[in-house]
Amino acid sequence: MPQTRLLGIVAILFTMILWGLSFISIKLSVDVIPPMTLALLRFLIASLLLYWALRHKEPQTTLAPEDMPLMAVAGIIGVTAYFFFENNGVKLTTASAASLIIATIPILTILGDFAVFKTKLTLPKILGVVLSIGGVILIMHSSLADTAGNWHGNLFMLGAAFSWVIYSLATRPLNERYSKLAVVTYQTLFGTATLLPFALLEFDQWQPISATIMLHVAYLGVFCSALGYYLYVYALDVLGVSSVSLYINLIPVVSVLGGFFLLHETITTLQLIGGIIILASVWIAGCSSPAEKVTQENIA
Repeated sequence: MPQTRLLGIVAILFTMILWGLSFISIKLSVDVIPPMTLALLRFLIASLLLYWALRHKEPQTTLAPEDMPLMAVAGIIGVTAYFFFENNGVKLTTASAASLIIATIPILTILGDFAVFKTKLTLPKILGVVLSIGGVILIMHSSLADTAGNWHGNLFMLGAAFSWVIYSLATRPLNERYSKLAVVTYQTLFGTATLLPFALLEFDQWQPISATIMLHVAYLGVFCSALGYYLYVYALDVLGVSSVSLYINLIPVVSVLGGFFLLHETITTLQLIGGIIILASVWIAGCSSPAEKVTQENIA
């Protein structure tokens, strides 16, 4: 195996571990830091690192004025809205259930492509959509009797998934004119700016933060939002979109195992079955022609 390809595999595997464990750090942090404040702290760190990386690797890159509105809207949806739903969702439900619902993003993207770009729905894609819906229903049903509010948390996670699909569709034209590093950097800057007023609304909930929680915040900002994305882009360049999309399915596996061993979360039979069905649905939907492989770009 060529050394470059091996490095790409190592990069994407490491990224999947980082992103899978991000749900654990969010779960622990959001019990102390209000959801939007946590998002702001995380993306302030990520913004600084990504902007430095952009200026270092692409010093000549600038954002054209005509692209600024779309870049801003995509950043607001992909950062501000997405993490409003995700942080609130993880606070109310388990890290395991949250990651399993987020795994529906490739399937929802198929529906978005069909609705917006009139992409052809092949039989594997239709079957994948149906199975994915069934998997989500099982996960939601497993939380109906939970008094801790898991069901409402799962609804927030569905909101996060839909936000990411809208973000992905809005980002597609930008990817044709800018590098992936430039796109995510500018979107992160816009998203971080719009997180500020929402974080200020949580001022009365602010409290002293322990060193342990600050380490979790640093992990989310440095490793998940900055380093993780950089490694993901590197893996995309080396391995290609189709190959990388297969590794994405490891995220909920890592999250479920992390939730079980680190947070001592209980994994119900319905959640387990629903998760397996969702992962299977993504694989089935990806069994189209090579040009139609299902992809997912996650900013966990």
